[in-house]
Amino acid sequence: MRLKSDDIIATPPGLTIKEQLEDKNMSQKEFASRMELSERHITKLINGEVILTFDVAKKLETVLGPSIQFWLNLENIYREKIEIAKSEKHIEFS
Repeated sequence: MRLKSDDIIATPPGLTIKEQLEDKNMSQKEFASRMELSERHITKLINGEVILTFDVAKKLETVLGPSIQFWLNLENIYREKIEIAKSEKHIEFS
């Protein structure tokens, strides 16, 4: 879920995950298997519908490469922007 407001665009870490999967020619099914997570959970992760936890960040580091801290930072920035956007008057979900 990408959230837009007048000044804020909150993009989930899942967009980066999706881009990396495309770069590596890896299907979501294969990715889910490597991550030891359900395909449904991976879809929700990519769409920003579930929180990217430390355990998931650790698996992402192993499967995709960037550090645990990289993934956790993306998640924190996403969640902060959502809260800022929610506090504004005009919010649009797309």
